[in-house]
Amino acid sequence: MPADLPLEEPGRRVTVPPPAPPTAALAALPAAGSARGGHVWERSFLPWDLYFAVVWLGTVLFALAAESPDLRVRVAAACLFCLPVPWYVAVGRPLLRRQAGTTGSPAAVRYLAGLVLLFLPPAALVGETRLATFALVPQCFMLLRVPGALTAVAVINITPVAAWAVVWRPDTHDLFYNSVFGMVTLAFSTVVGSWIIRIIEQSTERAELLAELEASRGEVARLSAERGALAERERLSREIHDTLAQGFTSLLMLVQAVEGELDADPAQARRHLELMARTARENLAEARALVAGNAPAGLDGASLP
Repeated sequence: MPADLPLEEPGRRVTVPPPAPPTAALAALPAAGSARGGHVWERSFLPWDLYFAVVWLGTVLFALAAESPDLRVRVAAACLFCLPVPWYVAVGRPLLRRQAGTTGSPAAVRYLAGLVLLFLPPAALVGETRLATFALVPQCFMLLRVPGALTAVAVINITPVAAWAVVWRPDTHDLFYNSVFGMVTLAFSTVVGSWIIRIIEQSTERAELLAELEASRGEVARLSAERGALAERERLSREIHDTLAQGFTSLLMLVQAVEGELDADPAQARRHLELMARTARENLAEARALVAGNAPAGLDGASLP
């Protein structure tokens, strides 16, 4: 055997990375909504703080500017209306910020009950303080489930009117006017609040479906990549098998030819031996090229016809 026949195989890669399937390219895209930072109503609580502050300030101004009752009563009602502020800051705001885990919880019920109790005295003294219901009703829908929220909304809209009527014993006209106002605000709060809650629930369901779809897409991409890798390994195995089989077949034929030429034609036998060595080298180089992920060695550097 010629001495220049390389027997030691050079370093090479063990596996060949398969081409990335289209699904894998899709899975590499950023997930839908991942850059948006979640739901709109969960991004920042500052707008709610500003809204509650505006409603509170407007209510105080309306109460102080009312024509009746006496100024001292209006000032007392405005002072009493300041009490819900620390209750909201200390208890309500933390609950509202993490409402996803506190909806319908005992802590939420206690907060709203305390808020209603703090709201009733100024509402009973000055009817204009009922403007604060525009800040109280959203908190009911944010902290309670729909049935409980509707009950709380009814209490917030009806109880202040009843307390005001008990304190001041108004005439029939004023009582009718305030009762109608309370019923209108109750109907408005119920319809709009329920509608918004349904929109939020539908949006949450769609977000969950999108998350499941993205997870399924990732799973499909993984399975597609595994299938592509398996197909590539099978193709590589077939090519290596064909290459080695052709080379060994050629070597076997040359060995048979050399056996018959050793005595009759030594020169021809030597040529066949050289051809055997060349065939073995080419076969080995081609197998190494296939394993390394390159084109067959015979095509390296060659141009197409």
